[in-house]
Amino acid sequence: SLSSLPTESPIRFCAKASKRLRGAVGPGLSAFEIMLPQAYAGVTGFLGMPRPLAAQAPFYVLAEVQSFRDDQAIERFSASLMEALEEGDAEDAVVSQSPREFQSLWMMRDACADYVRTRGHIVGGDVSVPLHRIEAFLSASQAAVRRIDPETEFLIFGHLGDCNLHYVIATPKAREAMETVYRMVAESGGSIAAEHGIGIDKKPWLHLSRSAAEIGTMRRLKAALDPKGILNRGRIFDGA
Repeated sequence: SLSSLPTESPIRFCAKASKRLRGAVGPGLSAFEIMLPQAYAGVTGFLGMPRPLAAQAPFYVLAEVQSFRDDQAIERFSASLMEALEEGDAEDAVVSQSPREFQSLWMMRDACADYVRTRGHIVGGDVSVPLHRIEAFLSASQAAVRRIDPETEFLIFGHLGDCNLHYVIATPKAREAMETVYRMVAESGGSIAAEHGIGIDKKPWLHLSRSAAEIGTMRRLKAALDPKGILNRGRIFDGA
């Protein structure tokens, strides 16, 4: 299903919706994805598909339930979603009624990465922030980046179920903007690398997510396992 969330405190409503759905279907809730408005509008335009939800919401959630043994899980999922609408925890929702509709909703989410690659001056990183701090982080970080470049576009989407955001922005001031984002991630108690690692791009900011002692241990492990420094040279650490 795809749902749009209220303008006021959208992350609080996300958390409430996730808890509600988990209560209804338990571990059958297999995905809980979010898209911010610019990502949602952009990817539907990129795909040339009508927007499943027309509401202008601050967040869009794509939730999936899987069940192999519980024939009533889908009914409970739909009933829980209806309760959310009736109580104002969501503004609108659409539930797939066929494999084709299911694939269409997921195509929209999966195409986000392809869409952002078509934009100019794109930069981004996968970050994680504790759920109860995501809303404040998003508000503060977007304001901070706009002070660097008022024309910045925020094409943010991610896996809210594990507090992972693909923080993608379009700005010619990429390095300055992302350094600001990473510092604010660290200040929020998060990680600058949620699922894709440090690699080359995030080397300058590793210290924001790992202490000096942790980095020292990582260096010793690298030296012990790769004494000649031939594995993934230049990744994470210079000259190793």
